[in-house]
Amino acid sequence: MAKTNTRSTSNHAPRHPLALSPEQDALLTEMATLVYYSQGFTYTRDMMRLTKLIADRATPAAQRACLTQAHARELAC
Repeated sequence: MAKTNTRSTSNHAPRHPLALSPEQDALLTEMATLVYYSQGFTYTRDMMRLTKLIADRATPAAQRACLTQAHARELAC
């Protein structure tokens, strides 16, 4: 009997391990803390550059899918 290869699919872009500098790690940790534990704040330019660097790892189609899913979640709340 031949073995059938099945392929699992995902709506997420392929991920590669992040190699962050110590400064980037500190910024991302600060951002995560502010997002989770605060009621609102302003991102610094360094934070925005880091988030863009991470977001740009995804393809444009994956970015659109992410935004579409997030919008649908917001509407469902």
